[in-house]
Amino acid sequence: MWKGIDVSSNQGAINWGAVKAAGCDFAILRSTIKSGRPDKQFAANVAGCVTWDIPFEVYKYTYALTPTQAVAEAQQVASLLRSHGLTCRVWWDVEDNSLRTLNKGVLTGLIQSAADIITGAGYEFGIYTGKSFYLEGVFDVTAFDCPFWMARYPSSGYYALADNPPADKYKPTPSQPLVAWQYTSKGRVDGITGPVDLNVCYIPFWETQAPEYYLQDIWHGTSISKALESIGEDGSYQHRTQIAAANGIAGYAGTAVQNTHMLNLLRTGQLRKV
Repeated sequence: MWKGIDVSSNQGAINWGAVKAAGCDFAILRSTIKSGRPDKQFAANVAGCVTWDIPFEVYKYTYALTPTQAVAEAQQVASLLRSHGLTCRVWWDVEDNSLRTLNKGVLTGLIQSAADIITGAGYEFGIYTGKSFYLEGVFDVTAFDCPFWMARYPSSGYYALADNPPADKYKPTPSQPLVAWQYTSKGRVDGITGPVDLNVCYIPFWETQAPEYYLQDIWHGTSISKALESIGEDGSYQHRTQIAAANGIAGYAGTAVQNTHMLNLLRTGQLRKV
């Protein structure tokens, strides 16, 4: 599990050195605004992330209500990324209330139109949305197999970046790969004046090597520690904590629920190696 932020000109000028020192592992930057022009802090935020070696991707908050508008938005983002020589993924931010006025099929088609432009320009595409949009079926989520980044705020309180995120039971559970969970809009991070969105990332987009998984057919035992030891791995609590983090299990404490979940991942060949 890695901790990061998503930012825009709403956060003003950011001291990225202080953000890095605070423990920020990644950032997601707003690309263009409603008019299609770049976010006022986009260039500075890109430069800050590059200078301080903070992996980043970008997002586009969509207002598109027609196919023409969706295509134009996507083209504006692709043009901006090309102008900066970037190859990062574009997260299509589907949350504006105006989108609720659209027919489900229409909104699904608009997202697909944007995806076609983004991927056609050589960029990866993902969808950001809130839990309510996802569960209410405002668009057809089954039409997409791209990664999802989702928002759900279990608490109205403030979080420091160093704080543990909410418990796993509050994490969104889309049927698509969940790359990141935005768990608060009231984050406190050194280097940023005022609140900022905080996220945890489960599938680090900055890794270029394909993940490896423990084999599912050679382990023995009825506990995760014994199963790991049976395949020559360290079954200690410390090592299990590292494995839990690599598999998106936040706040690992060695509980029966967490250990059973890891054992089930191992059983099905889905337990990621560290």
